[in-house]
Amino acid sequence: MQTLSTNQRPLVFSASQLSNQQRALVPNTVCDFIDAAMVGTGRGTFYNSKEEQRAFVETAHQNLMSLDRDLYAMVVSLPGVNDFNRQMAVINLLSNKRAECQLKADYEQAVVSRIVRSLPTQRMLKLFIMVRKAKLNSGAIKRLILTELLDAERLEFWAVKYRTKLRVALTHAWGQRMTSILAGILSKPTVARTTREAAIVHKKLTRFTSGNPSAVEQCVRFIMGQETGLTLTRLVDYRDAKIKFERGASLPVETMEGIRSRYHADRTSAEVLELSKKQLTVGQTIAIQRTAKAANVKVDFDPTRYDSVKLYVHAYETGMTEPILNALRGNAKRVAKQLPLRYERIGVLIDASQSMFGVASQANRPIATSLAMRDLLIEVSEQSTVVTSHGQRSDFGQLIQVSGDTSMSIELVRLLKDDPEAIFVLTDGYENAPSGRFSQTMAAIARMGIDTPVIQMSPVLAAESKGVRSLSPAVAAMPVSRTDALGLGLVKVLLATDLDRGLKTLSAMSQPRIEQPSMPLKLASAN
Repeated sequence: MQTLSTNQRPLVFSASQLSNQQRALVPNTVCDFIDAAMVGTGRGTFYNSKEEQRAFVETAHQNLMSLDRDLYAMVVSLPGVNDFNRQMAVINLLSNKRAECQLKADYEQAVVSRIVRSLPTQRMLKLFIMVRKAKLNSGAIKRLILTELLDAERLEFWAVKYRTKLRVALTHAWGQRMTSILAGILSKPTVARTTREAAIVHKKLTRFTSGNPSAVEQCVRFIMGQETGLTLTRLVDYRDAKIKFERGASLPVETMEGIRSRYHADRTSAEVLELSKKQLTVGQTIAIQRTAKAANVKVDFDPTRYDSVKLYVHAYETGMTEPILNALRGNAKRVAKQLPLRYERIGVLIDASQSMFGVASQANRPIATSLAMRDLLIEVSEQSTVVTSHGQRSDFGQLIQVSGDTSMSIELVRLLKDDPEAIFVLTDGYENAPSGRFSQTMAAIARMGIDTPVIQMSPVLAAESKGVRSLSPAVAAMPVSRTDALGLGLVKVLLATDLDRGLKTLSAMSQPRIEQPSMPLKLASAN
C-alpha cells in the first residue's frame, strides 16, 4: 500500500495552458461532454434511438479525452456525471495509454478508484463485466477489480447477492487457469497447503485485502461454487435456506426469491418479502412499495433518504403524501444552501407537453426532474411565478399532468410582464405548436431592448445525437439530471461565455476530488 506524497500536486487548469487551437475547441468540446455526462444514458428516449444516444455519448468522451486527458479526468470526477458516463470514463482512462500529462499517474488512479467506489454495487459489477466483454485485461484493470472486490467490507453480502457476477469479474482478473488453481488450493485446509500454494494465495488474493484473510478466502470459495466448511453467517444461511425456508432472513430478497422458486415452490413471493424485507436496499425500498402493498406486507419507507427526482417519480405512481412533501422541502432547502444562486424575483416556465412523460422504462422522469428543479428555484428566490405551458399556475410540491403539444411563447411573454431578474424554462427543447414560435418571440424581445436572461434547463437529453436542443439561439441551455448536479450545468454556461472563469471554476470544483494525498492507493502489480 502506498500513499501519495504531498509534493505531487495536481494541476490547476487555466486557459493559459492551452494552445490557440485548444482554446477554440475547449468550450464546445467540454459543453458537449457535460451534456452527455449529466443525462446521457445510452437508452432510447422519446425522440432518439438507443444507437443514436450511445454514439453521441461515446463521441463526446472521445473528443474531450483527445483534446486533453487532464481536462477529461477533471470533468469526469465532478458530481453530476451520471453512472453510465462514469463507467465509460473508467474504461477510457484504463484502456488508453497516458502520453504527456500534468496530472500525476497516481492522482489519475485516485480519480478512477473514487469513481468506481461511488458507483452502486450492481453498476460497479456491470462495469467489470463491460471490461471483460471489451477484452481489457491490463495490470491496472486487474488490480482495480481485485482491490475493489476483495477489500470490500460487504463482500459476504455481495457473495450471496451477486455470486455469478463476482465469479465472472474475478475470473477475468485472474484468468481461467489461475482461477481453477486457486479454487483447488482454497478447497484445502490452510495447514494442508504447500509453501508454494500459500504463496499463490497471498499473491493472487489475500494481499489485496486489509480485512480478515480467512473470511475473504471463504467468500471466494463460495463464489467459486464451494459450500462445504462454511462459517460466515450469510453463507451458511444461503446453504441451509435450501432446506429450511426460515433460514433465509439474512439474505437479500432477490437471492431468497431464487431459492424459493427452486427449493420451496409451495411458498409465495409475499412470504419471501416478509422474511427478507430488512435486507432491502434504499433503492429497493422505494421501488417495491406498490408490490408490498398488494402483497399486504408493510415495508417501512423513509422519504428523507431519497433525492427529489425519485420522490416525484414515486409520487406519480402512488400519490403525494405529507411525509414526501416535507422531504421535498428539506431537499430543496439543503441544495439551495450549496448554490451561489439567489434571486429577488424569477419566472419559471414548465413544459407540460406529452413528451415530458419520457419513455416507458423511465416513466415520468423528465417531468419529475423539472418539478424538482422548480422547487429548488422557488427556494433560491424571494418571489417566483411558476406557470406551465398550458397556462396553469404551479406551486411547490404540486404534481403536473403532462399532455398535448408544446407551446411556450405565450406564457414567456406573460412572465416577462412581471419584470423578473431571470426566467428559467424547464423543457426537453422541442416546441411543436407551432415550431419556432419561441425563437421568434425571443428575437422580438431583443428588438424591444428587453435583456432579461432566459435560461433553459433540459431534464432529459432529448436529442442526444445533437446535444441539448435549445428553443432559441438566444437562450442558454443546460442539461439537468439531479438538483444537486446543477453546479456542473453552471460550469457549462460559464465555459460558453467566459473561458478563463469557467476553467478556474472547473478546477476549484474538481480539486478536492483529485488532490487527496492521504488516500491510500494499492499500487502493487496484479500479475
